[in-house]
Amino acid sequence: MKTTRTEEPYFVQIGFDFGTSFSKCVCRDVVTDRAWVHIPERSAHLELPFLIPTVLTFGDGRVRRAGREAGFYPEDGLFHMKIALEKAALEAWNDQVFEPFCRLFGTGDPGRLREVVEATNVFFLAGALGEVRREVKRRLKGFGSHPRDHMAVNMAIPIADAEQPRVYELFSDILRTAWMLSDPLAGCSEIRLAELLGLVAEKRRPSGEEAANSCFIYPEVSANVQGFVRSRVSSPGIYLLSDTGAGWVDQSVFIFLRRDDGELLSYLDASVLALGSSQIEFRAASREGRMDVSSLEQWRERKERSNNEPQHEHVLAFARNAVAAELAQGTRTTLAKAKRKLCCKDQLQDTRVIFSGGGHCPNPYGSAVVEQFSCDLFLRPFKPEVVGLPTPRDLEILPDQARWMSRLSVAYGLSFVKEDLARFKYPKELDEPSEIWMPQAREIHAPSKEEC
Repeated sequence: MKTTRTEEPYFVQIGFDFGTSFSKCVCRDVVTDRAWVHIPERSAHLELPFLIPTVLTFGDGRVRRAGREAGFYPEDGLFHMKIALEKAALEAWNDQVFEPFCRLFGTGDPGRLREVVEATNVFFLAGALGEVRREVKRRLKGFGSHPRDHMAVNMAIPIADAEQPRVYELFSDILRTAWMLSDPLAGCSEIRLAELLGLVAEKRRPSGEEAANSCFIYPEVSANVQGFVRSRVSSPGIYLLSDTGAGWVDQSVFIFLRRDDGELLSYLDASVLALGSSQIEFRAASREGRMDVSSLEQWRERKERSNNEPQHEHVLAFARNAVAAELAQGTRTTLAKAKRKLCCKDQLQDTRVIFSGGGHCPNPYGSAVVEQFSCDLFLRPFKPEVVGLPTPRDLEILPDQARWMSRLSVAYGLSFVKEDLARFKYPKELDEPSEIWMPQAREIHAPSKEEC
């Protein structure tokens, strides 16, 4: 649906959730304060058409966008690119995520690996953002005819990564470079590697003021709960958010405060656990002794089926149990570090839990987290209240599409202008124990998952 041109300039804020397996996007017309879900031109999923596969392929010297038929682990595929970019920033060159890059590009040299990882991430983001920009111009009649028409993009990374300057700076640099290449690479299905490297090198020279002002990196967990903290049903307090994607479980304990000058999120602790849903197929394949891409694809399909043969269910149960055990330990560590920053340690007894992410499911992710509230960190074992994320009223979404929100909460949160996003404090800014939140009687009930 197209809108008519007004006297005012257009301002469109793009919220781009750069995911490990799929990316998602929500756009907002800032003038009317209405948001909509971006549906890619070549939708890869019939039931969830907004999903953008975060997969490329490489062969014959060309980088290509993977089609719907390629699956999650194509033989010539570059998958888990976001993780590869993070590991490149940390110079963790022995990580298994680089295996397809080493194999397809024929190199294990760190300098060369970094170059191709960065360039392929730029190619994916530029193509995806270029399509978004093209759709915005089709939707908003006359966009670009006013000298002050403007588009901007917010993108998220886990808060534990955002705290590390070299990770934050690399993601910011890649986003700015992709933004400058988004129009020429919009809808581009393939490109010669040599040409891509040249384009990236040219655009990565000191970026202009427009790109710097238009691109913003924000913590994933803050974006995830943006709709919640703005909701009338939200209430201040201590929360544990456990966000399960394909690559990571992004986990944090934060205090939500509402003040006269706006909302504030203070993070007591945050961690990025390499226990995302793809770990189930990786561990199942490892258990069977075959880690090739064909085996990974088979185990991924079995993971998502409910009628597997007993021997396959046995292996999947082993993988889920292994993930659950590590997630339980990681959750205890997150809670323990958070507790140390509270003067009144008993305040942790009021913790509520928010689950999110496309990879979340009760087994292993829900049970492994909830069970930790019976450990010896707590004076009294208890079952925490699980808080659901409400469906936003300003998002153009049909009633039967409300289930999309479990995957769209980050993109929706990012669709607000950066100046309007909830302020936050990193865990490192709260090094000393302090009574930074005083529990009060809860006047408003936060909705459960069943109520949302």
